[in-house]
Amino acid sequence: MFSTSIIKIDGNKAINFINNSKDFVEVIFTIDGKEVKEGKNLDEKTKGCAYPPKLEKPVKKMKNGSMLPFNRNGGEVVAYIFAGDGQYKDDDLEKPAFLKHKLVDKISFKRTSDKPIEIIKIRY
Repeated sequence: MFSTSIIKIDGNKAINFINNSKDFVEVIFTIDGKEVKEGKNLDEKTKGCAYPPKLEKPVKKMKNGSMLPFNRNGGEVVAYIFAGDGQYKDDDLEKPAFLKHKLVDKISFKRTSDKPIEIIKIRY
């Protein structure tokens, strides 16, 4: 249902995630133990990215705009996948599905549990 891989975009490594499920999910990515949005330690307050059903979207940069902190000698990327209640915001309901997928910042999501439903670990 879920797939995580490392890809190259414009010569830089990125984390590609595919949500092949029928549900909205939240995903927190870590690189070598640090979450990728702000580079902090992972805890129960850490928020990730919401992925609607059937969406494939890469994470290319951190919140501050810097490139993802991949170690030159390799390491581990972990995707923590959480279930919850998600939906597109009301103003986007009339848009066709292929356009909604481009509007991932127009999603509301609330976790139903702080325990991941799946954890995917990959070496890079």
